[in-house]
Amino acid sequence: MQYFKHSELVDRYHVSLKTVHNWIDGAKQGKIPLKLHVTKNRTYVANSSENLVTLEQLSAKGKKYRNALHHKVAHPTPDFYKLYSRKQILDIISNLNIHREIPRQYNYFDQGAVNWEKHSERMWNASTPNILKSTVDLINANLSTTDTLIEGRSRVNVIDIGPGNAMPVRQLLEHLLEKGVLHRYIAVDISERMLHIAERNIKEWFGDKIKFEGYVRDITYERFDDLLVDDMLDENADKTLNLALLLGATPVNFQSPRDLLKVIYSSMGKDDLLIYSSGVDTPTNRRYFDSNADAGASALSSKYSYIFDLLNIDESTYDVEMGFNAEKRVRYIRVRLKVGLTINFKFENGERNVKLDKGDTILLWRAWHQTGLEIVTDFEETGFTLLQASLTKDRQFLLTISGVETQEAFKA
Repeated sequence: MQYFKHSELVDRYHVSLKTVHNWIDGAKQGKIPLKLHVTKNRTYVANSSENLVTLEQLSAKGKKYRNALHHKVAHPTPDFYKLYSRKQILDIISNLNIHREIPRQYNYFDQGAVNWEKHSERMWNASTPNILKSTVDLINANLSTTDTLIEGRSRVNVIDIGPGNAMPVRQLLEHLLEKGVLHRYIAVDISERMLHIAERNIKEWFGDKIKFEGYVRDITYERFDDLLVDDMLDENADKTLNLALLLGATPVNFQSPRDLLKVIYSSMGKDDLLIYSSGVDTPTNRRYFDSNADAGASALSSKYSYIFDLLNIDESTYDVEMGFNAEKRVRYIRVRLKVGLTINFKFENGERNVKLDKGDTILLWRAWHQTGLEIVTDFEETGFTLLQASLTKDRQFLLTISGVETQEAFKA
């Protein structure tokens, strides 16, 4: 082809038709080094290697101008630097640069934990089934099975991974206390504020009957087996069982649910148990979506906007998108930028910038949808073995109790 049609340049370089005309006019006046091709009294840009280089330069210059004209710079607030460690900030920067997302666990710090508690209270008072109420119902329905599985053990350590406000575990703790087997209650969470909320409730419900132990850990990579060393090496080790709880479908919010399960598996002993609760993939769960902390709240509630506020990203710079990707079977909340945006992170010895273009999306929340069989398969392929599985009557929510598979079983 001897020349480019104007429409081809528009599509290829994402410019307007007026911009193409300006390039041609500039070439006619000798201001732009483009070779032109004239046919049937119409002028076009010739298709040549020299022109391709020039067109790339013109396009890049135009994009830089447009970005400068409609570009915002966000500077994180002082509270952002107080709340997150340098390592956590680097993780946020890396995930924005590579995955265009903010890891979900960082939304539960400080006021973010309070926002979550409001959402949890609204779920507890709701008239319709949800993950919180269904988890409590399923735990209660499986107390006799739990008793059978811990039979012969006089000491049970409960390790609550991501305890929230501890509401889901309340009746289980009451049950273990009545049986006289509860030894320790250990809460593990990345958010110190969330641990304070759980501790407040445990003390209110049980007083001195339970000593609250809270530990700040990022369960995406930090194991918790070190918290159990003394119990597992003392003279009563054979009478002790560790019961880990992973309630509320926590893994489905991460890029790879199995990575989280691997950390938990690596923290557990051969006789330990893991109780897990989650929603399952059904037409109802695909349709239903409630993201707000308060009835009548805005599309992007404080439950999700918290970290955006800390990053100082103005709500006028983005549109909120909520949806379900049927191909990947994942529900999401993300924002799509209406302008180019640079987030400027400043440190004592320098700064780092995250540069985003207009139209880029930032993922704030995801939930992978899995069938019951897929959930069980994930656990088994991680190293767990299924001991019990229960669905709610409406078949929307699942609870599993798993043991730790031994290497001998894998070899068999």
